[in-house]
Amino acid sequence: MDLHNRVALVTGSSRGIGRAIALELGRRGADIVIHHRRNSTRAQAEAVAQELRSLGRRTLVIKADVADPSDVARMFSVIQSAFGKLDILVNNAASAVFRPLLQLEEKHWEHVWDVNVRAITLCIKHAVPLMSRGVIVNITSLGSMRYLPNYGALGAAKAAIESLTRSYAVELAPAIRVNAVCGGLVDETGFSEMMPLDVKERVIQLTPAGRLAKPEDIAKVVAFLCSDDAEMIRGQSIIIDGGIALGLLT
Repeated sequence: MDLHNRVALVTGSSRGIGRAIALELGRRGADIVIHHRRNSTRAQAEAVAQELRSLGRRTLVIKADVADPSDVARMFSVIQSAFGKLDILVNNAASAVFRPLLQLEEKHWEHVWDVNVRAITLCIKHAVPLMSRGVIVNITSLGSMRYLPNYGALGAAKAAIESLTRSYAVELAPAIRVNAVCGGLVDETGFSEMMPLDVKERVIQLTPAGRLAKPEDIAKVVAFLCSDDAEMIRGQSIIIDGGIALGLLT
């Protein structure tokens, strides 16, 4: 699964799942555009870039708000100037408001929708002109299909992303492949860190794999989907959850 001579943009790649994806693609040979949203995450993004440079990869660190059309346009203009093309887009950046549905205000819905759904449409719109043959992978979660406490708004956004994934897979074919990776409860990420320890232990007990997924588990599947070996996988939402979605958790 050699990705040499390919350029990949991973949104939200200064930490967590995005960081793991950026590093995995880099290990397989891709040059990486590392995206972050806040000034406070600049140092983390630069640390990822340094790790990739130690592997011999070319890197570019860009700060941008992926929900802002002008910021997205600027980001892709910089990518075009630096690399002249884009081969892989991983839409990983996400943001959530964790509240019961009736406690969500209009501004909360707008924020969740803009950062999660509107952002991928903006990124894809600007990425496609830079791709001759390309791959797009959207990161979703089990909240798209299962109830998770206080996850309703983000779950709805993730479900929308999976629906868009299927539409983009048809409309951008055959040159561009589009899929989604749907993570379960992923350890070392924001939602899992918020979960009480006893609840987390209960989830682990009910998971056939015997442990929570890690960011690296998600990253390896994304890397596979970005490879030529996945040419015939199109419009799918691949669940990476250790088996918890098989119905064991009620």
